[in-house]
Amino acid sequence: MPIIQTFKEQGEDLELIWLAGFIEDAERGWLVNAVTRGMTSGRLRMRPVPIGLLPLLAPGRCFVNGAPAHAARRGSITEIFIGDAHAGIEITSDAVPPEMIGTGDNKRGTQRLFRYRWNGMEILVPTTEMVRYFFAHNKTMANALMRPGGLMELCRPEQPGFHPDLHLHFTAKMPLSALKPPFVAEFAWIAVHPEGRRSWDSVAEYTAGQPYVRFLLPRIKNSRWMVRMVHSGNTALVLEILNATGKEHPCDVLRYSHPSMRSDIVSSGEPASDDEDEAPANPRPVREIRDYVVDEHNGATRTDVHQSALPGPAKGSGFDRVIDIVRMTEKEHRATDIEADGKKQGKQPSRTSDPDELQQRRQVRIRASVAEEGFEARLPPIEFELLEPAEPGYTGSLEPLISALHQMSGLVPGISVAMSLCVLKIGRAFSYAGRHRRPCLVAAIWPPSHPPMVLLDVDHADDVALSSLVLIFRRHLPFREMEEPIKALLDGLVTNSGRWNLVAAEPFAGVCDYLRLPRVLRHQERTEQAAYHKAWALRLIDRLSLETA
Repeated sequence: MPIIQTFKEQGEDLELIWLAGFIEDAERGWLVNAVTRGMTSGRLRMRPVPIGLLPLLAPGRCFVNGAPAHAARRGSITEIFIGDAHAGIEITSDAVPPEMIGTGDNKRGTQRLFRYRWNGMEILVPTTEMVRYFFAHNKTMANALMRPGGLMELCRPEQPGFHPDLHLHFTAKMPLSALKPPFVAEFAWIAVHPEGRRSWDSVAEYTAGQPYVRFLLPRIKNSRWMVRMVHSGNTALVLEILNATGKEHPCDVLRYSHPSMRSDIVSSGEPASDDEDEAPANPRPVREIRDYVVDEHNGATRTDVHQSALPGPAKGSGFDRVIDIVRMTEKEHRATDIEADGKKQGKQPSRTSDPDELQQRRQVRIRASVAEEGFEARLPPIEFELLEPAEPGYTGSLEPLISALHQMSGLVPGISVAMSLCVLKIGRAFSYAGRHRRPCLVAAIWPPSHPPMVLLDVDHADDVALSSLVLIFRRHLPFREMEEPIKALLDGLVTNSGRWNLVAAEPFAGVCDYLRLPRVLRHQERTEQAAYHKAWALRLIDRLSLETA
């Protein structure tokens, strides 16, 4: 995870409360006004950060030492149904109860939101969050968002409309590390599908010079959104969109190429990896563990088509159907040079070698930038890799548990439950569930009169036999001290091949205790029954001793 220097300098853990529009700076380019709240002091601050960080900036996310945290402080995960995304009614943030935003009485009434109706509730979605979800898939796309003609610098223009066989010719300005099938599909929708292109172009047209973000909503029918949101009566404010289905591909077959792809073919005829994370044949005696610190005070970066792509909080890429996404290279006569669905023939998606198998590790901190390329710039660029293929129900076995946690929070007065979804780090086969990285649920539970607890569970696809794990903290702690054992356990789950590695959490033995919950909601024939979810909600209340809270 990247470290945002501005957030780190504030000296405490932060919750991102709100995004208050885009502004243009003569030296630093386009910036986002980020409103944060100190999780110790409660102090609100607004700081402009580079628009290249927009992929990481969903309201409600927390930052520990400047890096995105696994756990959230507010919001529960819910699936909602949007009959037509284009039917949203634009309102201003002045209509949102200030306690939902988290700013107290400091109301900020100029930002735009869209209002929808669902299941008897009023659903409010910030415009900046819709722009972030639909368009800011990485740093490169975020930087191009407010630049007229930005898409044409990244890919050879194609006529918007339907193409039976579409070939995207990316330019050298698009980082090679960004070109994975989920991103290529999203780029095709943005650049070639009439709805995606019209909405993209409208962001710069309607937002430039304004203190708020506006755009034209795309027409997406019968869409199911997985969101993290907060409630107040019959009103819900969406903090983060995790996945939205229903986008239509602008083609039946999607091909893509890049000027640097020819270098991925080796003389033996076998395809070389374009993933920097794959293990070399002979492991190096020393492995550098790199922490990238984003320096937002510099207005440009060096040019590097092979820049590193850092994993971040994942979001789903959902379409109406599955199509062939084919990677093209210039040397087609040499063995395997076409890849479909991101998989090399005879290989699975790249897995990073286990760092524990290498002889030594060395922590290295590198200053980097998410700004655009510039003449004589010195800082190296970094990119983000966030998109995951997300068919409906991609959260798998976690959905019944999310439902049970919702019911549990409604049955215990005064309890607060905040849920977040993350994906496991790359490292072993267990990191993946099918085509995507295995999702993990982190549910932070705050009883009214006891220290917090955190429930961890993962998608049990591929018949994974793993208990849910509850961290029961012995006292109230700063957020960062809760985050440390969570990260250690999730990373240890990968290096321990899908088993909880409590040895990795030994440094935190005086901080929390651990409770295993075996076979939570495992009866497959009953997972869609509301009564089964409620029975487990009551069981969780009993196992966690919440009835006495």
